[in-house]
Amino acid sequence: MYRQGQSGWGRGGRLTVVAATAAALLAGGGVAGAAPAATADSATFVLETPDVPVGGTVTHTMKVNAPVKGRFALHMEPAQGFRWWDLASEASGLHRGPLDGGPDAVCREETYPNGEQLAVCDLPAGESTVTYSVGAAADMEAWGIEAKASFQPDGGTAKTTAMSVFHLLSDDPVEMSYRVFGRDTTGSGRLYSHETLPMEVEPLLPWWRQDHGSGWGVFDALTKLSPIGKDNRGGGVVAREPSGVLWYYPASGQKWSSAVFKPRERVGTGWGIYNSVRGTGDVTGDGHADLIARDKAGVLWFYRGTGVESAPFAARTRVGSGWQVYNAMTGGIDSTGDGIADLFARDTYGALWLYQGTGDAARPYEARIKVGTSGWNAYTAIIAPGDGSPIGKGALLVRDRNGVLYWYEGTGNATAPLMNRKIAARDSRPYTAWM
Repeated sequence: MYRQGQSGWGRGGRLTVVAATAAALLAGGGVAGAAPAATADSATFVLETPDVPVGGTVTHTMKVNAPVKGRFALHMEPAQGFRWWDLASEASGLHRGPLDGGPDAVCREETYPNGEQLAVCDLPAGESTVTYSVGAAADMEAWGIEAKASFQPDGGTAKTTAMSVFHLLSDDPVEMSYRVFGRDTTGSGRLYSHETLPMEVEPLLPWWRQDHGSGWGVFDALTKLSPIGKDNRGGGVVAREPSGVLWYYPASGQKWSSAVFKPRERVGTGWGIYNSVRGTGDVTGDGHADLIARDKAGVLWFYRGTGVESAPFAARTRVGSGWQVYNAMTGGIDSTGDGIADLFARDTYGALWLYQGTGDAARPYEARIKVGTSGWNAYTAIIAPGDGSPIGKGALLVRDRNGVLYWYEGTGNATAPLMNRKIAARDSRPYTAWM
């Protein structure tokens, strides 16, 4: 069954659009705003876009009533908040068949210079029924897809558009776009988040950011417990004051809301004994995000997450000594494909090491594996934003001394967990802290 709570959208179905020129409508919803007045050559639509079971195929039907002949076009892309993939690629696992517009229609595929596919039919005046098949591979994750139809009359510029959202029905949870947080250089320390959209273009949207307010400059340590999605679900944020007081900001879980966090909870005092406090994601497999902290003697301690916001951590357990050899640690993502969050650590020589999660709170990590050479000292920040690639593997985001951000997509292979880097954003210098 599709996990309804994962997406925040209605189920695929039937959508009727009456002369809604340039109005975007959602399946199960209504006109996004007041629709402009219909023109003499505007079209009307009835869109039937049933959900697609993974490993199966369905037929979508789009009825178009056009007063004059013109050009019908169909475009598909991930719905708002869902991680991007290239729907035209065979690697995506989603397959759309050719359009059939009836005996009087001329249908074809068009490819833009950027490789984007568009399905097009030249339709006669009157009512036409356009159909096409949609199939999904058996191993696909649950997803939301926009099917956007448009009609433009021959010789005219006015375009009638309508949009319906359908889903891929899978037991695998939806992987959304994720938030990358940065604290700016102002004295108050404003916190912002950017959205990850792994694509062929730079995946960290520089023109989209959300302001989460000032006052974050009072903390000397900030860390996500686990990746936080664009839908505001995740492990929340832990923040420490120089006095040693630790605070927990739970993720709100309110989809598409500007309220990313709930009111903060005071965890306790005495956290000043640690020189590193890092979220690790769910290392124990119990569904709750965990935390590690390293003391000044180099001993690493593990705090199991409880799932209780007012008391988010159980009593600490000792992981081991010798962890002072690392000057950066980041966790929260599953890089090996076993469903357990892993930990990356960079040593003082610049080598990168992977500690695979075990699922056991008493022994949370396997023996380390060297996954990167001394070149990792070139980075001033290493963070784990989430499953940041179309293939759904954990990824790392790093920043060099010039402020350029790079994206390392995950492979799912413990011995070689990262692909070659690509640019995520060309200037991140406004921020002094990343998570």
